[in-house]
Amino acid sequence: HKNWHHVLDYAEGIVDGSITANKERIQAAERFLEDLKNPAYEIKHEGPEFCIGIIEQTLCHQQGEDLKGHPLRGTPFLLEPWEKFIVYNLVGFYLAGTNIVRFHESLIFIPRKNGKTGFAAALAWALSLWYRRSGSKCYITSAALMQSLEAFNFLDYNVDRMGEKQVRGKAGGLVKVIDNNNEHSMTATLSDGSFFIRALAANPDAQDSLNCNIAICDEIHAFKQPKQYNLFKEAMKAYTNKLLIGISTAGDDAQGFLGQRIKYCRQILDGT
Repeated sequence: HKNWHHVLDYAEGIVDGSITANKERIQAAERFLEDLKNPAYEIKHEGPEFCIGIIEQTLCHQQGEDLKGHPLRGTPFLLEPWEKFIVYNLVGFYLAGTNIVRFHESLIFIPRKNGKTGFAAALAWALSLWYRRSGSKCYITSAALMQSLEAFNFLDYNVDRMGEKQVRGKAGGLVKVIDNNNEHSMTATLSDGSFFIRALAANPDAQDSLNCNIAICDEIHAFKQPKQYNLFKEAMKAYTNKLLIGISTAGDDAQGFLGQRIKYCRQILDGT
């Protein structure tokens, strides 16, 4: 299991103090190590290793620079240990003796400019392929369409770079991309399944009939009401294995949706 030791070293490093971390990260690492010993759950390596491998071997950076000022565009999208830790948590834990993943919701709460949108898009891409046999459907949403398109355009860039984008009059290409004023989506029918990914703006009045097994809710601190998030929870009821990921950097309303969500997540980490 190529990436397992990176994840284990990360969790153990946080717990023993060799990696500087805040309270919530320490609690998350402690819970991870405790869950490995819990007979109610089992860790399966195939899913997270597949997702990490798909991300690192098929996706490249679209923009940006590294800390030394070198351009990143076109270089492999290599995951940091904290990102691999997230993938293993969300995709690796199963209810013991079943094929049902443990986690169906997650909150990724990190500072700005740590690549959270690119990571969210990459994870959506990998999970769409991992769940392709179930006819995977993924929605990427945020408070504004422009933010959702950050993730979609990253995937579109990579599909085109891989030569898998269907172009009229040319042979080849597995992925049909629609990118216009009405729709921003990509669809692929594979030999053993299919996937569909679409970018949306958070418009609760127009999203009551959605059906999906993966959803990325980006910048949820800008959500005006819980309905914008809960609609995607409702959209997943037809699937047993599903994942709804909320992502944010910060917010200025402690009583808003994100503020309440953080309080709830802290209660989980506190064991209350």
